[in-house]
Amino acid sequence: MITILVAVLALSVGWCIGHRSARIVFIPLGGTSAQDDAAFIAEQRAHFDQIVAGYDLPDHNDPPRSAA
Repeated sequence: MITILVAVLALSVGWCIGHRSARIVFIPLGGTSAQDDAAFIAEQRAHFDQIVAGYDLPDHNDPPRSAA
């Protein structure tokens, strides 16, 4: 009786493993869409800052100068 139970258990485990490995399983590699967007925005911001660094632009945090 034990041998029949072991045989049925082995066949059912083998059946499950076989069906699991026979299917195409989607496994995402790399980052998510939000991470890709954040990296792209950071790269674009760094490029913009590099371009603008050569210009003499006023800092928005400075108080306005008086006309007098």
